[in-house]
Amino acid sequence: MSELILTLKTAPAQRVDCSPLTVDKLEGKSVKDIAAVSLVVGNQKLRVDELFDISGDDPALLRFDNATDKLDHIGHGMTTGTITVNGNAGAYLGQFMMGGEIIVNGNTGIYTACEMKKGLIKVNGNAGDFVGAARIGYKNGMTGGTVIITGDTGARTGDHMRRGMILIEGNAGDYCGARMVSGTIAVLGQVGAHLGYAMKRGTLLLQQAPTQGISANFNDCGSHTLAFLPLMFASFKKLDSKFANLEPFSRVQRYAGDLSGIGMGEILIKI
Repeated sequence: MSELILTLKTAPAQRVDCSPLTVDKLEGKSVKDIAAVSLVVGNQKLRVDELFDISGDDPALLRFDNATDKLDHIGHGMTTGTITVNGNAGAYLGQFMMGGEIIVNGNTGIYTACEMKKGLIKVNGNAGDFVGAARIGYKNGMTGGTVIITGDTGARTGDHMRRGMILIEGNAGDYCGARMVSGTIAVLGQVGAHLGYAMKRGTLLLQQAPTQGISANFNDCGSHTLAFLPLMFASFKKLDSKFANLEPFSRVQRYAGDLSGIGMGEILIKI
């Protein structure tokens, strides 16, 4: 068997729901069956072979070529296998993901890793708003897994995040870690305004101090040497990320908050 490659014929004018295209849903299907799978495109339905040229036959190694930001819900609920996206991906990449791996060689839209449970997502580019967050009206964001963004993320990264890890090699937008319940977000670049807004628990680890400062709702706990940080950096060594080569540090300035709530979250800044 060889890698199943779906090459987009032309950029669609409407958004495409790619949620039927995962290992779990394609396993056991012939290439002919895969070609006949129906995808929602705007207000109509089209066959896979109307949108994509198909080569290969192994859905456990699925690849999208010539991808655009109109391709939504890639990797929706997947539990196993690998999906590679060459180009940009749309909204809800890896939503409800429960295992496997997604690699995007481009940018992604809003709600990347939305309510993700397990697995690995790596975006070799920028990600939109609400990475690892909960959808509007829901209170459970990402509950497990690892997300690596080599570029920047938009606003509200980790909103309502409950577990797991988000590693950002670039900058994070406003409200990073907002309403965070647990988990870890690490940022090598800068962060926007309202860092940790309404944060309950969890850790925001920063390589550099925010230019906009820390909210008054966070209590300055002074400088500390934290023994768990070298262990965390050791766990990064297995990742394909700048974090794997990051020089470990254990001395940080610690801020506790958000004090408008239970105040058990923490912002750790390298010193």
